[in-house]
Amino acid sequence: MKVKVKSFVKYKGHNVKQNGTVLLTLSAMYGEIENSIKTLQMLNNDVKITARIAKQNVELGVFRIKNILFDGDGESVLKFETLTDFIEMDNINKIIISDEFKILMEADVELENGEDE
Repeated sequence: MKVKVKSFVKYKGHNVKQNGTVLLTLSAMYGEIENSIKTLQMLNNDVKITARIAKQNVELGVFRIKNILFDGDGESVLKFETLTDFIEMDNINKIIISDEFKILMEADVELENGEDE
């Protein structure tokens, strides 16, 4: 089953390790908590992330969810991890200068009983 979640987020940083691992951190405000919860369906699946910046869709790459944290004020912190082979580093650099932007997260999720719809 294809799962799609749209959310408004802010860029909170990324880093690239020597072994090629990339960690991308985004945060979503209280109003997006429902979408952050829906993102939990995508655990252990490849998540394709596309950002909408300056009226243009920009593909960031394919990631795995590392963790999702919920603060006491309802803000959620979304951390994604991947390898440099699966991302568009130039596009990630574009989100750095954006204040708040919309992302689309897509994943093919297997249903609990093992059947796809």
